[in-house]
Amino acid sequence: MRTSTAWGLIAAMTAVSLVALGVVMTYRFATPVVDPAPPTPDYGVQALVAGVTMAAVLVGGLGAGVYATKRQVARGRVVGWTAAAMLAGTVLGAVLAFVLSAR
Repeated sequence: MRTSTAWGLIAAMTAVSLVALGVVMTYRFATPVVDPAPPTPDYGVQALVAGVTMAAVLVGGLGAGVYATKRQVARGRVVGWTAAAMLAGTVLGAVLAFVLSAR
């Protein structure tokens, strides 16, 4: 795999993760139709957790790109593991953002 291909794939994965976490950061729940209404989530905590996860994804993407540039032999493996780690981190960050904001 060429260096430009590895960087392109890692950049695409990072962008998708950042967009998904940006949606989580700005998501607001609709007004509930049940009575009594559950307490309002803490949207500040939700945005904080999503923002920290976004920073981690960005740093991880840059680090993986630099690492893939220096290692010519296993670039495909680096890109694959980066994709798995970003997917897991994005899902975990989204779940934590929603769970911690509801407390």
